[in-house]
Amino acid sequence: MNEEKGGNIDIVGIILLLWSKRKRIIINCVIGGILSIIIAYSIPKEYTSEVVLAPELASSMSGLSGGLSSLASMAGVDLSLGGGEDALYPELYPQIVESTPFLCELMSLPVQGSYKKEPIETDLYHYLRSYQRTPWWEKILGAPGKMIQKLKSNPVDTIVPTSVLDSRHLTRRQQTIMKSLSKKISVDVDKGTSVISLGVTMQDPAIAADVAQAVSDNLQNYIVRYRSAKARKDLEYMELVYNDSKQKYYDAQSKYALYADQHQGLVRMQHQIELNRLENEQNLAYNIYDQISSQYEISKAKVQEQTPVCVVMQPPVVPFKASAPKKMMMGLLFVFLAFFGTSCWFIIKDRLLEGRDNGLRE
Repeated sequence: MNEEKGGNIDIVGIILLLWSKRKRIIINCVIGGILSIIIAYSIPKEYTSEVVLAPELASSMSGLSGGLSSLASMAGVDLSLGGGEDALYPELYPQIVESTPFLCELMSLPVQGSYKKEPIETDLYHYLRSYQRTPWWEKILGAPGKMIQKLKSNPVDTIVPTSVLDSRHLTRRQQTIMKSLSKKISVDVDKGTSVISLGVTMQDPAIAADVAQAVSDNLQNYIVRYRSAKARKDLEYMELVYNDSKQKYYDAQSKYALYADQHQGLVRMQHQIELNRLENEQNLAYNIYDQISSQYEISKAKVQEQTPVCVVMQPPVVPFKASAPKKMMMGLLFVFLAFFGTSCWFIIKDRLLEGRDNGLRE
C-alpha cells in the first residue's frame, strides 16, 4: 500500500488490501459475534420499572397563601408563610435517593420474587446479598476473595438483621450492598417541568416494581416532611397554647360561677367587687382563648397548605421485557470491534512490511 503525493492516504489501496484479507476479516467477525452471544447469555437479565412524578413546587404553593393570609389578618394574626426561596430544589432529589439514610430505610422492604425458578420471600437487603446471579467470570475472579473471607470468618457479615441497620455504623459488606443498590436506582429531573422520572433495575421484574413503588413513596414522604416541618412544629406549639388557654378559661368560668352561686342574693359591696373581678378574669381568659383558637385553626390550615402533593403520572408496573443485557447492541459492537481491530492490524502490518522493503532497497 503506497501513499499518494502530498501525504494523502491511498483509500483505494486500503480497500483492496482489506478485500484481499476478507476471509480472515469475516472469520474474526464471526468469532466476535459468537463471543458476544456467549457473553450476552452469561450476563443475568435485568428488568427496569419506572415511575413518573410531578411534584407541587414551592412557588405554586406560595401562590395559594393569599387567602390564608387574609383570614389571618382578619383574625388579628400576623402570619408569615415563609415566602423565601425553597432550599429543597428538584435537582437535589437524586442526591436524596442516593443518601445512606434513604437507602437504609429501603433495606427492610419486604420483597417477593423468584430465584432459579424457586419462589423467595425476604427483605431487600438479603435479596441483594444472597439472591443475585453473577456471570461465570465474576465467580472465577471472586473465588480467591471468598476463600479469604471464609478463612477470616467475620461473624458481623454472616447474619445482619435489617431492623438494626445503622446508617452511621455500616460494615464493609453493608456499604458494598448500599453502593450496589444506589447503582440500581436512577433519578432524572426535567429542569423545565420538574417532572421526576424514577427507574429501578433488578434481576426480578416483580421486585423491581416493588422497589420502584417504595422509592416513590419514600421520596414523596421525604418531600412532605421537609416542606411541612416548620408548619407542623408551629402547630404542635399552638396546640399546647390552645389547650392551656382553654383550661384557664374553663377554670375562670368555674370560679365565677361558683362564687356567684355561693353569694347569690347578697348585696354587700365587697361581694359585688369580687364578683366583678372574677367576671373580668373570665372575660379576659375567654378573649385570650378565642384569639388563640383562631390562631390554632389557621395553623392547621397552614399545615394543610404547606403539604405538597405529588401527582403520580406513571405508576410502576411489572416489566415483561428485560432492559439488559442488550444482546443486539452487544453483538453489533463485538462484530464492529472485530472488523475494526482486524482491519487495523492488516493495515499496520502492511505499512511495516512496506517500510522494511523500502529500507532494504535503499
